[in-house]
Amino acid sequence: MNINIVCKSYIKDFVRTFLVLLFSMSCLLSIVGLIEKIDDFMPYKPSTTFFIEYGLYSIPRYIFYLIPFVTLVTSLFIFSIGVRSREFLILSVSGGRLRGLLKPFLILGIVISIVGFIFGEFLQPEFTKKLNFMIEELTQKGKSSIQKELFVRAKDGTVIKIGKFSQQQKKADEVKIFIIKNDALIKRIDSQEAEIEQDQWKLKNSVVYDFVAGKVEKYDLMDYPLNLKISIAAFKDIKKIEEFGIAELIQKRKELKKVGLSNPKIDTDISSRLSYNFVTFFMMVLGMSLPLGAYEKFNFLFSKGKGGSAAGGIITVGIGLVITIIYWLVYSLFMFMGYSKILPPFISPWITPLIFGFVSIKLYYSIKE
Repeated sequence: MNINIVCKSYIKDFVRTFLVLLFSMSCLLSIVGLIEKIDDFMPYKPSTTFFIEYGLYSIPRYIFYLIPFVTLVTSLFIFSIGVRSREFLILSVSGGRLRGLLKPFLILGIVISIVGFIFGEFLQPEFTKKLNFMIEELTQKGKSSIQKELFVRAKDGTVIKIGKFSQQQKKADEVKIFIIKNDALIKRIDSQEAEIEQDQWKLKNSVVYDFVAGKVEKYDLMDYPLNLKISIAAFKDIKKIEEFGIAELIQKRKELKKVGLSNPKIDTDISSRLSYNFVTFFMMVLGMSLPLGAYEKFNFLFSKGKGGSAAGGIITVGIGLVITIIYWLVYSLFMFMGYSKILPPFISPWITPLIFGFVSIKLYYSIKE
């Protein structure tokens, strides 16, 4: 038996199965997501084009999140077939060390992880941005709204944080103005309320912190010259976190840090985007190792039963689904701890991938040569 030919055959089967599962499941989830949202959209009388575009723009987001799960299911399926047919046993006998034969699949796992990173960094955020813009354009048509937790940067570098903004009343609550000069924070103004006019804001109940003069002053009412036209349109370009790539998140963090602010969600998400790319590789290793390394303990799961390959495929998907659910439950718990600062934001997203990485590597080295 030619080892290289058999390995190439398994890799081709893996890639074909991976792509079919990834795109079919992404399309299916996109349709399901659209059906769930129909009742929310119908009051705004959307066109047929809106629904088609919504479905298409949703697909990349599901592709990004499904890559680790599909990698796990595909590797479980392909290698469980090899275990049932005893082909890997024959390869091991005829070619030597079994783990050496699996190196092409480890490289494939790295390639999928890199492709997933590029996809999640550049393509997925752009489609998500278009999707959110479509929804805003539809739901905000002809009406004003109240927005919360907004950050705006003026042309002179001044940063304004708004707790709540009303387009209809032209008012903002919980306003913080950070005046920056030569990349240094020189003054900060905290106001309970602001009335927004064309060329100036009327600030009420304000406290001015002058870091250069080293003094604090309080004002019941003060005019602040700020030529910044605030409207709903002004906030169209303010992205939600899922619209950012890692580079943009890091830049946003630097901007907040410059004015003395921190956002644990941004810190956690930066670390999460980095750790997420290792998950795909670990899922590949786990998908290979579970059938091959734990075969003797769990042979009833991978052995060929009465249902043949169909039953084996269902069992494989079931195993992959259970592992994925466990992963996301644990991962969500640690992400919440990062958002809440119970654990350091830069550490919490790495805990779950490292746990699964340790398990997958341990199973990998349990494969008998």
